[in-house]
Amino acid sequence: MIEEERVRTGRLARVGSIFALLLAVVACSSTATPSPSVVKSNAGPATPSPTPTANATSSPTLAPKASPRPMAPATIEPGPTMTVAREGQAAVRLADGRVLMVGGTVPFTGKCEMACMNPATASVEIYDPDTGEFSPNGSLGEPRTGAKALLLSDGRVLVSGGYGEYGEDLTTIEIYDPAQGASFLVKPPSNISYLPVGPTVVLLADGSVLIAGGSYALGTTSNVTLIFDPASGGFSNGPLMAEPRQGATATLLRDGRVLMVGGDYVDGNYSYPNKYAELIDPSHPLAQFALSVSEYAGTSTLLSDGRVLVEEWGLWDSAAGCVTPEVSEVFDPRTEAFTPVGPMSTPRIGSAAIRIPDGRVLVFGGVDSKCAAVDTVEAFDLDRGTFQVVATGFPKINNFSATLLDDGGILIAGGHGSDWQMTDASWILKP
Repeated sequence: MIEEERVRTGRLARVGSIFALLLAVVACSSTATPSPSVVKSNAGPATPSPTPTANATSSPTLAPKASPRPMAPATIEPGPTMTVAREGQAAVRLADGRVLMVGGTVPFTGKCEMACMNPATASVEIYDPDTGEFSPNGSLGEPRTGAKALLLSDGRVLVSGGYGEYGEDLTTIEIYDPAQGASFLVKPPSNISYLPVGPTVVLLADGSVLIAGGSYALGTTSNVTLIFDPASGGFSNGPLMAEPRQGATATLLRDGRVLMVGGDYVDGNYSYPNKYAELIDPSHPLAQFALSVSEYAGTSTLLSDGRVLVEEWGLWDSAAGCVTPEVSEVFDPRTEAFTPVGPMSTPRIGSAAIRIPDGRVLVFGGVDSKCAAVDTVEAFDLDRGTFQVVATGFPKINNFSATLLDDGGILIAGGHGSDWQMTDASWILKP
């Protein structure tokens, strides 16, 4: 199944990067009570001593490669307008091919006496490729922006984490029914005192949901995982991760394991990058393996041959500005090793990556080393490990959503430009 990615531009906060997304998820049951303390596993190496990282660590430099073979160009066309201008919304393609867009931030309305922030919204809209239009489609249970949306096996959508109406961390999940246009919150049992912020959430092969890591109010990051069953609404204990982390990327591999990459961990008032990737086998409680990886992971995309393309976020530094990664990496589950590939024509921070039906991965959006929005689209050739520009004129926006359509096009929607003004516009990127 082609993995759909949502753009996570605008990453600010704990890891010192300019792009951050915190997923806060209710993790609870009478049989699974995660501890607010870190639980150490005997699998994998111990967590390295934390060292503040103000500057980015360079990725390995690649030797020059042969020129990439010519690729088919892509086009970018204007799409329909949304029902409201928004950014930071979660987007997911439904089983019938429509695209659901939930939450996000909308422009402030009314009289602003002092500094007024744009509020998160609970509104939901849906894009229908057959009509080429957006239309309202009900509401979430609570306003949220920067959330994660997963399509469940029964056609409903799990929406988790993000920020609330006034910027507060949300520690809830809800299940939205597109057919009814309504959502209900999954309530934790009374024996859970507080819940983690920023766990990673991924759909497993059996239709259950893995909820991994996150941090607690006392500034402690966890390596506990939980497995949520959407059918029953119950939770069970999952494997312990080898490393505590929050905000990591997760990719479901063909063999049922989950590749966790990047993220960071909080220790007191500081956060530190987690430079180890690991494999989680949901069927084996302690089957983790620590793997070396270069830096923060921004996107992880499953390739058609079962490997995973990992794009690094890069860093923002007060002295150096936007520090872009030099290369990307590909993880091979058979060898359990990373191999550098690339580099891209324009290294960037905060890009989106989506695999299209012909096997290529399109990378677009983000900012360059001068912190300027990048207007090119690059395609990754998995056979040669090279990137090539296939389109120019990508809109100079951040914090948009990107969703693969049934016909192979990509719906780009919302976001803001350099003037920080939100847009209700959309575009169709056609390979």
